[in-house]
Amino acid sequence: MALTRRSVIKGAGAAGSLLLAGRLPMWAGAEQPDMPPAPRDYVNLSSALLGVEPAVLEPAPRPGMAPLADTFHALCDEAAPDALVALLAEYGRAAAAGTAPPQAAQRLLENEGSPRSDGVGALARLTMLMWLYGIWYGGMETTRMPGSAALLVPDHRTDVVVSVHAYRNAWIWRFAQTSPAGVAGAPGNWSERPRDLAEFLREA
Repeated sequence: MALTRRSVIKGAGAAGSLLLAGRLPMWAGAEQPDMPPAPRDYVNLSSALLGVEPAVLEPAPRPGMAPLADTFHALCDEAAPDALVALLAEYGRAAAAGTAPPQAAQRLLENEGSPRSDGVGALARLTMLMWLYGIWYGGMETTRMPGSAALLVPDHRTDVVVSVHAYRNAWIWRFAQTSPAGVAGAPGNWSERPRDLAEFLREA
């Protein structure tokens, strides 16, 4: 079965719902000052993986908050620097060749219908899931794809919340047209009629 964006999201769903409800540690680097800006290719490949336009995926940041792309890129660089270089290079070649974003994303995630077992595949999955859940799923990745352990720095072979900002702005909430329980919105807001999807997509 092809490893599409939908299948990655579905596959992470059961574990993701449990991890989001648990007490995961926070990534220690979330508050580092002067985080370097993410390369434009990282924003564009994130856009391709998530199926969201770059301008919508990463709008102008709020004062005092690093753009999520900068944070996610910094975490990838800390956890798997060699895999990050390979991922950006492969996406850059695909973009230069005129490959459509959905097809480029598919090639980053799978190889002949199976999940890619190399660093490119691992980091593509981890990047996609960070945008979706605000969580670095290093533990889930190495459990499901044991070969990924060798690709990640030991300290990053575990699941951590990237930051409060990343969790609050996780795209899973926007796709569901709601807000994370206990983080945003009034008590009981999950039982209310959702706002228009366009309104959620505009929020930073």
